Amino acid sequence: MGHEDLFGFFVSLGGFSGIALIIWTSMMGKIARIKAEAQARQMTAAPDAGVAAELKALRQQIAEMQSTGHQFDISFDEALNRMESRVNRLETKSAATTGSVAEELPTLRNGHSL
Repeated sequence: MGHEDLFGFFVSLGGFSGIALIIWTSMMGKIARIKAEAQARQMTAAPDAGVAAELKALRQQIAEMQSTGHQFDISFDEALNRMESRVNRLETKSAATTGSVAEELPTLRNGHSL
């Protein structure tokens, strides 16, 4: 083997090593990108868990407020029903009292000259 053959061999080996180096650096870049994306997912996963917990707490508060609102509606309806029954009783008493007075008034008017 002469120097020329040896030189050709090293040139070929250098070309293949250059291609191998390019492939290796490309793969290392992809690995670094995949690791960075995994870290980004982990970092965004933690706030998502916090947001989910906050949403759950807000849903519970809304449910409690709705329950309280319904209780106030029921109490208000009950109070209105009590007031309505009281007014009906007063109207009934008033009608009975007014009716007896109204029956007496014409008699008084007719009995006396005004």
